[in-house]
Amino acid sequence: MAVVAFAARHDQVETDVRIPLGMAQLSPDGLSEQWVLRFCGDRHWALIAEALGQHEAVFQAPDGRPVYAAFCATSLRMPPSGPLLGKTVHVRSTLYGLTDTRTGSRHRLSVDGTVIAELMMISTFVSHDKSGCNNRIHRNSVLGQMSLPPAGTELMALDGQARDTVRHLRGLDQTHAPEIHVERPVPSLDFNAVGLLYFPTFSRIAETAAWATGQAAPVRQRAVVHLGNINPGDTIRVFDHGAMQVLARQDGSPIAVIRTNPAVA
Repeated sequence: MAVVAFAARHDQVETDVRIPLGMAQLSPDGLSEQWVLRFCGDRHWALIAEALGQHEAVFQAPDGRPVYAAFCATSLRMPPSGPLLGKTVHVRSTLYGLTDTRTGSRHRLSVDGTVIAELMMISTFVSHDKSGCNNRIHRNSVLGQMSLPPAGTELMALDGQARDTVRHLRGLDQTHAPEIHVERPVPSLDFNAVGLLYFPTFSRIAETAAWATGQAAPVRQRAVVHLGNINPGDTIRVFDHGAMQVLARQDGSPIAVIRTNPAVA
């Protein structure tokens, strides 16, 4: 199995795009969180492909098996903004090296020079085993070398927080945590092209749970740590742990931890 190596370089792997803001990009509260995640997720994968010298974001292990750049953690900040319909958003996306198995990206979205959203994303390469079961995803690596600048302190802090969250969950007792939402995601709406629960769906489920319990408010900060996935047809349960929501499989095993703040710190 090949290892993706990171080496510092002077030229950054980044993109700059300008997009008119219309109904697809906006919500009643401003930018659409779902659009930001989907668009920047594609930017992240495209930057990895570019760093590997590929034209398409389609990755393979040395033995030819499909490999996916799955997100370990995301952190989104969306401060209040004025009217955005008809404006043009400038999106700058940059890729960084975190470890031998993790890449990170930063995305800054601005309108008329004012930042209206910032997103950090961390991914690692994973693959299915022969069963194809989404509960048995394995970490993998991609043949090739990415020469990337090292991640800064904020991306490294997000990576550390994600790892701390995983360790914390080992002793988490959900026995007395209120179950605030249960749903069965729809394959044609909530899963991606390779059959995995699409990463923006986790945030969508957290927002659905907040709405169902009367706690919905404009999202100003949302951090998601991804721990696992589900198969089409499976049920997701959402547990309230005060400062965080835990998304779990039917048996209670966590697949994500989400922290949402309606106010900007």
